[in-house]
Amino acid sequence: MVHLCTAYCRRYTETQRQGRLRFDSMTKPQQDAGDGRAARWRGQREKRRSEFVERALVAIDEEGPDVSVATMAVYAEVARTRIYRHFDDSTDLKNAVARRVAAMMLLEYAPVITVDGAPRAILTRAARTHLDWVTEHANLYRYLTSFSPAAGEVRRAISTAVSDMLHPYLDALGAAATATPLANALIGMVESVSAEWIDRPGSTDVGALTEQLAAWAWALVDTTMRSRGAVLDPDSPLPAPDDLRT
Repeated sequence: MVHLCTAYCRRYTETQRQGRLRFDSMTKPQQDAGDGRAARWRGQREKRRSEFVERALVAIDEEGPDVSVATMAVYAEVARTRIYRHFDDSTDLKNAVARRVAAMMLLEYAPVITVDGAPRAILTRAARTHLDWVTEHANLYRYLTSFSPAAGEVRRAISTAVSDMLHPYLDALGAAATATPLANALIGMVESVSAEWIDRPGSTDVGALTEQLAAWAWALVDTTMRSRGAVLDPDSPLPAPDDLRT
């Protein structure tokens, strides 16, 4: 798990450089205008913060989302008081951990929020990516959703990406204002269903739930499009937005 978290962080940094994600405010430290000594101290502090966060991720993954700071310190192999040399308080530490989990999620989801392919395939791919992630990282997902600031930020980031994907099509139909509400409806449905699902292991097979989520998502999209006179084949590649204009 430690190596996994480190790999995610490296991939996330590289992805930011390429401009594929817009999530800087959650993970990027503010620039310090102080002297060289202050800059070096800040760099060391950020490095140690990152190391503590990675160890905290391991603790949460193995012990559960309610893990204490004392247990995180055990996993970091340091005294609890030492952690507070690098974090203002327990809330600062927990928020840093939640934001790292959020960054991991966005890094995983970014490649599948795309209009490449047929609608059913697009929705199935997105649903399966989410279910696979929350299955593999159930405790981290529970931890993230327990912190409203970070959870709210990741929802807004995903909602914006989905809304941006839908907007050209709905704009062509004269319903541009529907893009954000539709994106929120899709995300809310998937989130609520998957949150209950991971708390009831064995209730539904992941493949079956993926198909159900994709079908429900398509019903929302299809109803919205039909209300504007557009009928799309869920198993054919999406047309260009301009082809929908009447």
